[in-house]
This record gives sequence, structure tokens and C-alpha cells, in this order.
Amino acid sequence: MAVCDICNAPGMGTMMSSEQMREAVFAKGFDPFKLGLVPDMGALLGLGAGESYKHWKNTIVAQDTSDWNICAQCMAVLQPYLKGAPKPTGVMHATVSSDPTVSARAGAAAEQKYKSTEKPQAPAKKKWWQFWK
Repeated sequence: MAVCDICNAPGMGTMMSSEQMREAVFAKGFDPFKLGLVPDMGALLGLGAGESYKHWKNTIVAQDTSDWNICAQCMAVLQPYLKGAPKPTGVMHATVSSDPTVSARAGAAAEQKYKSTEKPQAPAKKKWWQFWK
């Protein structure tokens, strides 16, 4: 049975590519813990305050190559963090390492990819006298 990959609600929802989820998280700051979609269970995992998000971001989002099944409730909250409509890729297997060093490297690499993307600059407008040359 399918469940939402964010809140674990049962049922099939909207399929979204892992690349779109990475962009929503690393470029736009989507945080399901702060938005109330997922309870912060960090204390049960032995993580400090705020570490649940970091662990989720570095382990699941940065490393997972599968598409995300998102329920209607989570999609309504996630939609403002997405560019356009969700686009599934058809990949349905996950590749996640629980090794903390792998998680940290994957998270840092994914974040760097989205944080360092520079927007193209518009060409400078010519002054009126530059048209005469």
C-alpha cells in the first residue's frame, strides 16, 4: 500500500521527481517539520533540537533517487516551493546510506548545487549615444 513520503498518510497521491524535491528543500527552504507536516521525532532518534530536519534533508532528500508520493494535504503546503507542476520521473527505487559521513557529504553537495546556481544577468542597456557607433 502506498503512503505519502512526507507524512506517511495512506494512499496514492501526486508523484513528484526527486530533483524537484531537492530544489524545494535546498533552494527554496521547504521544511516539513517547521510547517507541521511531520512531528519532530529527533528526541526518539537521539538527535538534538532541529537535527531531525538536517538528518532528513541529508539522508533522504539528498541521497534518494526515487520519485516522491505526496498526499493532497502535503502537496498543498509544498506547492509554493515548486516551479510549475510536479513532474514524476518514473524511478521507484531508493538509494540511501545511513552512514553519517555519506549523509553529510550528500547533503552538502546537494545544497551547494542549489545555492551556487547563479541567475543569468540581463545585458546592460546601451546608452543613446552608443547606437551611433
